[in-house]
Amino acid sequence: MRQFVIVVIFLLSENLLAQDYKIKLEPTIGKFLEVEYYMWIPENIKTVKGIILHQHGCGETAYKSGRNAFYDTQWRALAKKYDFALMGSSYLSTNACFDWIEPEEGSYKTFIRGISEMAKKSDHKELEDVPWVLWGHSGGGHWAYEMVLQHSDKILCSVLKSPAWTDTSSLGIQVPLLCLLGVREGYDTYSKFVWSTSVEAMKYRIRENAPVCIAADPTSGHESANSRLLAIPFIDEILKLRSDESTTNIYRSNQCYIDLDSHKFKDEITDIEDINNANWVPNKLFAEKWLEFIKTGYVTDSTPPLESPYNVEVRNQGNGIVISWQADADIESGIKGFNIYRNNKVINTDSVQSKWNFQFDYHDNPKEIYDKFEFADTSSNKNGEYRYQVSLINQAGLESPKSKAIVIKKD
Repeated sequence: MRQFVIVVIFLLSENLLAQDYKIKLEPTIGKFLEVEYYMWIPENIKTVKGIILHQHGCGETAYKSGRNAFYDTQWRALAKKYDFALMGSSYLSTNACFDWIEPEEGSYKTFIRGISEMAKKSDHKELEDVPWVLWGHSGGGHWAYEMVLQHSDKILCSVLKSPAWTDTSSLGIQVPLLCLLGVREGYDTYSKFVWSTSVEAMKYRIRENAPVCIAADPTSGHESANSRLLAIPFIDEILKLRSDESTTNIYRSNQCYIDLDSHKFKDEITDIEDINNANWVPNKLFAEKWLEFIKTGYVTDSTPPLESPYNVEVRNQGNGIVISWQADADIESGIKGFNIYRNNKVINTDSVQSKWNFQFDYHDNPKEIYDKFEFADTSSNKNGEYRYQVSLINQAGLESPKSKAIVIKKD
């Protein structure tokens, strides 16, 4: 049996009360070399109620990108809403991903060990027993799907972004699934097998009366693109519906089906033709988002962020004043940037210092990560009293309420 090493690093940012953990494991069985697991636990949580895992796909760029998953502000906002932890991974493989994508060949046991170590180091013993939400891309989508088939008792729902090598199965039939695809996958040589096998597997489950939704982005191929704009609302709706009595059974009283040709809603399906052309959705609210996504590859956000930035601090530094703060992303559309107000006037318009990069890579992970937000006001060149506030701008350009004003004196 291969020896294994556990390295645990506890990270607590000075500007974040939330907790970040990193664990490195070698498998006791399996062919992959090692895996790093990352977990973020929101601040002030006494009991973690579940884990959202963001699982990367195949290849070196994918596993490197996976290191950023748990820093994602929008996914963190979803986790925080339900008192969940957000978890990411980074598998170092010998053969692309074929030595870890089958859970029973070693990655499942290592995943369980990772959670156990997180539970010990975070002093959240309940992590070992809480349910999971799984998101996976490409080979990671295959892993997430296989986890549903083999360990459905622990899984609340799963989002499969272009899952590779997908087989038909009725195992785990009660677990709600969202299968996201890119239309170009239907004809690209590289990924057309992803389209054909995924559609076949998901349609099979729908015919078995499983809660499965298929959504094809008309603007993309195998890349993640804007798939999070439908993935996050799906998980949000499922977590609202989850039963207290069972981790996987959900209340289906508000469910409906959409005819894939006419896009009309049906409350139930009664014959084989309807079944073959039906797509399940948890409710009509989500159905409206689904309809927009399959037409445009986007989901419009028309509601401004409800929460203002918090823990705002200001300090004199050199010839200027530095403002720092924390903020929770808008669950619907994330963060585009911030407005900094000095004496009720925005001061960071078109400033190079205010260009935060909230863009995502091929694998749906942030290109840049932020442990804190900060802005240096170098234009406050006169002595006197200054009153600062911060607001959040979401990706739709809508603004949150301003933060509580902080006053500082410059001599």
